[in-house]
Amino acid sequence: MYKSIRAAVVGSINMDLILNMEKVPDVGENVLGTDYGYANGGKGANQATALARLGARVKMIGKVADDTNGNKLLENLKANSIDVSGVAKNGSQTGLAAIILDGEGKNRIVVYEGANAEIDAETAVSDIGTDVDLVLLQFETNESVVIDCVNHAVKSNITTVIDCGPAKSFCLEKMQGATILSPNESETKALTGIFPDSDENVLKAARILEERSKAKYIVLKLGERGCALWDKTELTYFPAYKSNVVDTTAAGDCFTAALALEYVKSGDIKKACDIGNKAGSIAVSRMGAQGSMPTLEEILNI
Repeated sequence: MYKSIRAAVVGSINMDLILNMEKVPDVGENVLGTDYGYANGGKGANQATALARLGARVKMIGKVADDTNGNKLLENLKANSIDVSGVAKNGSQTGLAAIILDGEGKNRIVVYEGANAEIDAETAVSDIGTDVDLVLLQFETNESVVIDCVNHAVKSNITTVIDCGPAKSFCLEKMQGATILSPNESETKALTGIFPDSDENVLKAARILEERSKAKYIVLKLGERGCALWDKTELTYFPAYKSNVVDTTAAGDCFTAALALEYVKSGDIKKACDIGNKAGSIAVSRMGAQGSMPTLEEILNI
């Protein structure tokens, strides 16, 4: 279904340290954790893995250090049939994300950028080239990298999808005309000053994002409410699929990857939003980031 799609992902590659506990401590409070572990992560690598699991041919573009974590992360990407020729290994320190999970499966994440902040924009653009169908990016790298890569992809008429995570202020005006711009609730608030907690606020925020970015479509990820699509003429909601929520860590990455692939294949943004919701519902039912990414068969069985 997606095997003919060639995708390039520009973004972060992190080792995730997952800390499980029933309750997140208050200031000055000590709590006993239940368990901890390490997992392959980084929003860029998560999305690359999700694309590959769904059958696309994927090239990862980023940077790690030549250290234990960096080498493990690269081996994992290779094991998922991802081309890592665009990943430099001369970073100062491989990125790390400390993920705190409470008893309800809700997360709080602290990211140490490390080598992700050292990606060279010119090199990343060169690694993308022009012979791909999709470029997928996030905000876990320097702003200049995202801007230059988006502008290159748009100029080259490549479907360009921007995942606006993590939440931060970003000069959207410097990258115009992406195909899809997709923030979650907190990212929407950071970019527009509006938290999308009502129909009125969803529409206001979507219009601001479209005006600032000139993106063809705005897709707001609304957590357990599903997603909302603004296509410059109407706002459409797509309810989430029911799921036993275990870990929401990479749900947005999974959603965006599935959304992007379906749009490239069919050109149907509404069908793409539905596929994204199906993928996300599977991801939240599993622990970990890349390990939670579904296959196409699993999505089609929903």
